[in-house]
Amino acid sequence: MQKQHQEIIEFARELVRIKSQGEIDGEKNIVAAVFNKLKDFGFKPKLIGDKSRPSLICEFKKGGKKTIWMESCLDTVPAGDISKWDYPPFEGKIINDRMFGRGAADAKIGIALFVYLAKQLSEDEDFCGNIFLGFDADEQAGNFSGIKEIVKVAPRADICILGYQGLNEIAIGARGWLRLKMTVFGKSAHTGSRNNRGVNAIHGMAQAIDSLLALSFHNKNEPFFEFGSSFNFSLVEGGAAINIVPDVCTAFVEIRSIPSQAKKEIISLMKGAIDKTGIEYELKELQYEPAYITNPQNRFVRILKENADNILNGNLPLVASGPGSVGNVISKLGVPIINSFGVDCGNVHAPNEWINIETVPKVFEIYKKSIIDYCKN
Repeated sequence: MQKQHQEIIEFARELVRIKSQGEIDGEKNIVAAVFNKLKDFGFKPKLIGDKSRPSLICEFKKGGKKTIWMESCLDTVPAGDISKWDYPPFEGKIINDRMFGRGAADAKIGIALFVYLAKQLSEDEDFCGNIFLGFDADEQAGNFSGIKEIVKVAPRADICILGYQGLNEIAIGARGWLRLKMTVFGKSAHTGSRNNRGVNAIHGMAQAIDSLLALSFHNKNEPFFEFGSSFNFSLVEGGAAINIVPDVCTAFVEIRSIPSQAKKEIISLMKGAIDKTGIEYELKELQYEPAYITNPQNRFVRILKENADNILNGNLPLVASGPGSVGNVISKLGVPIINSFGVDCGNVHAPNEWINIETVPKVFEIYKKSIIDYCKN
């Protein structure tokens, strides 16, 4: 393994040792480590956004027409129950070909790869292009405040590569999501009342749920999204006491959509179905990001796939991802996106998260060669 590849692994290990569990630890310590590394390499990184949870940007230009945007998150999900880990989650323990630790795969190896790619490309005489690095805060909880600040200052990029990992496929899209709060209203009464004047909001919610589950907008599919859309009631709350007819019931709804499904169409179908039940209700939008798919014939996609197939001696499929990502936010800029491709990894968001460090050199070379090849013309 070459020295530069060992340095990437060691930097990723350094980052794993810095706790950056979202709302528990924040990003100040990890962003400082990334800032200092970039500064040591001669770059001029900048901190942006909320000072308590900062994000980082950095760019350099070598004169070409193409701009490559590399984006990876700074925060991680919590480590959870430490007793379920075989190795301490913030140690970066290396056993044989695996490094274990919270955030090793999602997405500290992504940060390390992108920082060293920027260094190598800035020094490479064959590279003629522009690089924009973005490392966003507050991603894992789904708030995306960091990426929302970065998109305000990002240049018009020709391709955006995200720091999500996975060696056996190249993801070029992701489902979107629509999160709603539905409130059903009733009328309180004593459950033992002889006049039955109460209107049970929980019963009304059950009617609404039945009417929505009968719709066909969930389980729809299309090319690259063969796994389809999904629809879930994820939390239902109602009632005050066992002997009171509930007058309010709330439910939180999450819909994972595919590109052919528009938000207005989904909400219109939902309201039409609920209206037929005759219940009194309110539907409030909480969060929405559209699904996206990058054209599989995009030149960078074709170059990346060709290089990955040759170097890995395989035939990697082009796919879409089920979960959403910052790519959903970036896609609204019209920038083509590589949602995920990287080192072999496992147990993301679970105990014993790991990356295969032996796959780092090949992934690094695939990305470096692909970026140089893409920027030649």
